[in-house]
Amino acid sequence: MIKKKILLLLLFFSCSEKEMTLDEEIAVGVWDEINGYESWTQPGNFSGIQESNSVHGNYVQIWLNEISSEFLHDTTAGMIMPSGSIIIKEAYSDILGENTTGITVMKKITDYDPTHNDWFWVSYKFNGSLAGKNGAEEFCYSCHHSGKDYVLFNGQ
Repeated sequence: MIKKKILLLLLFFSCSEKEMTLDEEIAVGVWDEINGYESWTQPGNFSGIQESNSVHGNYVQIWLNEISSEFLHDTTAGMIMPSGSIIIKEAYSDILGENTTGITVMKKITDYDPTHNDWFWVSYKFNGSLAGKNGAEEFCYSCHHSGKDYVLFNGQ
């Protein structure tokens, strides 16, 4: 009887541990990388909470890491953002930002998805757990394709 219980426990725990996909592993690493993003640069003409009519929420706020910020402020820069660029969008259901509905991140990773300029997309709940889609997401790039290198706001 004890052997049966041990076998059942081993079976339960081995089945309950889902192996992460490569995209999930990258998403976990990105979450660690963006720790403290609230101190990052916000786009000059898009700082603070802004009204939005997108899938991200009724109100959003955007942050840029140093690489993407420098690129967007360089008037001589080309059309394609450099690898390592990160753009974060927090979504809210209210103008005061009291009710966060999620965090979406775009990160440029060399050779990740060359067909779509190597953007990795991930959505998180506010606690950092994955909220659904991540990786090379058609849902994301089908909407963002009209932007400059898939970026849909003017960051200058």
